[in-house]
Amino acid sequence: MDNIKILYLRTNQYCNAQCFMCDFWKNIKTEITNKQFENVLKKIKNVEMIRFTGGEPLLCKELPKYIALCHSQGIKTSIITNGLILDAKLDELVKNGLDQIVVSVDGSTPKLHDSLRGIKGLWNRIDKTLERIAKDYPSLHTRVNTVVSEKNLSDLANLAKWLDRRNVEQWSIIPIKLDTHKWGETKTLEEFKQEYLNFQKAIKNCKIELMGYSANWAGIVEDFWKGNSYIRPKNKCYLTDIVAFYDPFIDHIYPCNCVPHRRLTFGNREEEKNWYFEHGCEFCNGCEPLNAYCADFPNKIDENIFNF
Repeated sequence: MDNIKILYLRTNQYCNAQCFMCDFWKNIKTEITNKQFENVLKKIKNVEMIRFTGGEPLLCKELPKYIALCHSQGIKTSIITNGLILDAKLDELVKNGLDQIVVSVDGSTPKLHDSLRGIKGLWNRIDKTLERIAKDYPSLHTRVNTVVSEKNLSDLANLAKWLDRRNVEQWSIIPIKLDTHKWGETKTLEEFKQEYLNFQKAIKNCKIELMGYSANWAGIVEDFWKGNSYIRPKNKCYLTDIVAFYDPFIDHIYPCNCVPHRRLTFGNREEEKNWYFEHGCEFCNGCEPLNAYCADFPNKIDENIFNF
């Protein structure tokens, strides 16, 4: 893994939220061991950033220690969190060298977001924590990830304005996977077009950075609405040379953070990586807009590791 620049690392398999699109909250409480973490650090000698994910990584007891170890070796660190206990953990995370917070936010109001994430009071906690980060830790990089479905499409314009008020740096929009979702079953084409247009008008007046292809996450609108089109790399997936995802619970290193959902079987890691490099743009049904962009323009990661 000498060429890998970014490693996604699953710290645990359980979560304290009950998001409508995910069932990690049903899993038993298991997390990566110190030995597993130390072993993976030895395999990624040239990695520039580790992004901790889960489950909910803030539930991992040893997370501050892992962040400190990375920091001592000059490795940037990032976490993806639902934000429920972020405020309580924030000072310790920053003290140990955390570089970036990525928070999942799907709505601009408590009622909408909390209903999608399954926790009452979650949005208010996130709102207060983002406000505190801007005040107390302005050098801490911030990003929001938003899963877009028919449940929150009409709210995206309002969400953009709220993110600006909270001084969030980056926004990554992830349309819900089309292999299990058809927009045409929930929205007319005219409704979809109008709400999508409202979003695109709103972001023109916002200072937040839309990541990758997020500003045009639906691509060809008519085809996307029908379920026949989705964002994907335009040619080969160069992301497979840069990004990997380590799942310690099956001791497997995937060639992309989206690949664990695909469930294909290969003889070894090199065969898997090469296959996705060649065929990912055809096979992956619903590549994330940021991933697709970085697969097309891998030099953007060279310019700034936080571009991914």
